[in-house]
Amino acid sequence: MVSNPETPGNAELATEPVSARPFTIDVIDNIADTRAAWVELSAVATTSPYQSCLFLSTWFDTVGREERLEAFIIVARDATGSPRALLPFAIDTRGPLRIAMFLGGRESNFNLALLRSGCRFDEKSIRALLRDAARRAANPPDVYYLRNQPRRFEGVENPLAFAGAMPSASFAYGVALPATEAELAARLSKESRKKLRKKEARLAEMGELRYEHRQTGPRAQEILTALIDQKSARFADMGVGGVFDGVGMREMLRRLSVETGEGSLELHALSVDGRIVATYAGLTRGGRFSALLNSFDMDEEVARCSPGDLLLHALMRDLVARGMTYFDLGAGEARYKNAVCDETIELCDTVTPASWKGVVAAPLLVIFLRAKRRIKQTPALARAFSRLRRLLQGRR
Repeated sequence: MVSNPETPGNAELATEPVSARPFTIDVIDNIADTRAAWVELSAVATTSPYQSCLFLSTWFDTVGREERLEAFIIVARDATGSPRALLPFAIDTRGPLRIAMFLGGRESNFNLALLRSGCRFDEKSIRALLRDAARRAANPPDVYYLRNQPRRFEGVENPLAFAGAMPSASFAYGVALPATEAELAARLSKESRKKLRKKEARLAEMGELRYEHRQTGPRAQEILTALIDQKSARFADMGVGGVFDGVGMREMLRRLSVETGEGSLELHALSVDGRIVATYAGLTRGGRFSALLNSFDMDEEVARCSPGDLLLHALMRDLVARGMTYFDLGAGEARYKNAVCDETIELCDTVTPASWKGVVAAPLLVIFLRAKRRIKQTPALARAFSRLRRLLQGRR
């Protein structure tokens, strides 16, 4: 851990009259040493469920260690020792380049810092914080690549979404939930409700239907196994491999599924005579449910009944019944997201060099990210890229 007393000139991190007081910046490579500050800031910061200490520490201990990442957590404190900001990063070494990224990797749909409410954090102060952390670290990053950041989250501006930040490859999707199930049902057209009832009836012909919410114990592990198997089959069909090839992702989900509290994994399923035909896994914070993963059985007879859509609507009914107020389906374009979400959440990526190597590499990374976004946002290019990927993996 490196501790650096900030000069009064960087005391702009605060808005209170005591803002002239010096700050201390800690650069920490052990998540356990940040737990107290993390818990304190989490109670007052505007963040998503993905910024919980449980979720990110579990991710780092499993996926992060499998990928040989190094924790790089920045904590800013005021003169009294009270934490004002926590930036949860990890460093990934790619050849000669050390890249600082948010903890959570691809598994985090929304990336945010934990910032104490009432403190002023603008682009200038955040840039100074990043520069100073890199300068004082024993093993500093060469570049900060801060991806999938909402420009605003729950009505609060994100100071890490710099003015020059580029749009992320994909948007995210969400919807405010109504107070009653009747209001939720009214959002669907009469024709849509009719189609769902027909699909449900067709699926019920195969056996007894059961919507299973917030399962625990052995059944939760059965749902998790089905999710991994179904998702792996789907990825293979799409020509995407490697997501569950290692043990890290599987172990992360297993650990989170047996935990409780913020950052733990909720598991939902639709079953036919006990056979799990669709799943949803998500995280909660306050009144928000963030879907992390979902899957469905690709058996042709089952798939034609759209079990994923049926479970999605059942999940939303469960959330409304529980008094939840917001539901998001994370980043990435998909038909089913547009069907239930009315908010398109703009995400952005920030690339900031922190060394001479970073100055050279940052423009190349920006070019790559812009190309990735163009492919994702251009249907014809996305289809061509998908076909190429399948051909390279020996699939038609």
